[in-house]
Amino acid sequence: MSSDPSVIDDTDQSRGASLAKTLSRLEQRIAERAPKTFQSRPQPDTDLNNLVQLPLWPDQRRGVPNDLVRGALFTVGNVRIKRSFLRNTVVATLSGIEIRYTGEELRQDDQDVFLQIVHLARLVPLGTPVRFTAHAMLKALKWNPNVRSYTRLRDTVARLKATGLEVRGDKRGYAGSLIRDFFWKDDSTGESSREWAVRLEPEIAALFGHVAYSQIEWGQRLALGHLAKWLHSFYHTHRKPLPIKVDTIRKLCGSATKDLSKFRQLLRDALQELRSVEFLSDFTIDSERDLVRVVRTANDE
Repeated sequence: MSSDPSVIDDTDQSRGASLAKTLSRLEQRIAERAPKTFQSRPQPDTDLNNLVQLPLWPDQRRGVPNDLVRGALFTVGNVRIKRSFLRNTVVATLSGIEIRYTGEELRQDDQDVFLQIVHLARLVPLGTPVRFTAHAMLKALKWNPNVRSYTRLRDTVARLKATGLEVRGDKRGYAGSLIRDFFWKDDSTGESSREWAVRLEPEIAALFGHVAYSQIEWGQRLALGHLAKWLHSFYHTHRKPLPIKVDTIRKLCGSATKDLSKFRQLLRDALQELRSVEFLSDFTIDSERDLVRVVRTANDE
């Protein structure tokens, strides 16, 4: 062997090549055995020109497609009543919108979770993971941070994933799930599901086109009951709401209340909630024609 350190003989080269092959095989084995988790950044072969992102809105608001909250996709169902399962069912909506839905009945708590996930998703390209902790999500939803709420959150996200949705609106449409997939990692106790990653379908951006979505006041929504939440979303999609029949509202919100007079009282109470949070400045229910008229507050328009 040469005493000159700058000279490498054939033996050294052979050993180096052998070591490089060994390291390469080891790296390949590690990659094959690594858990398949979400990638937080676009991969090198991702076409950056085709990345899709939702519109941006202020932190105190939540964006939602108008088509999803102008009908009974998210109902006002009572938590004490078992959820129904729908199969390719036409959902009651305003004219001009057609929604077919397959999955477990969705309610206002499902909409709360969906709104918060979409809110976080606006900051990343659609199709890439939306990362959060369960504690942060529960805090945003104002749910108590206990074991029951963690289970409720996991069940809700699973329900949103197991949805089949076909939406047809004015020159726009979407067919797919509300959530593509999700992943969570429990802490050492197995209770808090600290780390979450949720992905939305990039195609859902079609529902967030210009004037096709609304920005809901989040603080107001969290202070409301189920029917008031539905009305809050519904009237957010109408800058100057037209009169609408009480029975039409009953059908659009998916209420199971069969007695119209009882529903009318529930509706009156919910409208009063909207006035108390200053979303509405006034409302009336016409006793002759049974029409609901509302006036949104000037600073909310």
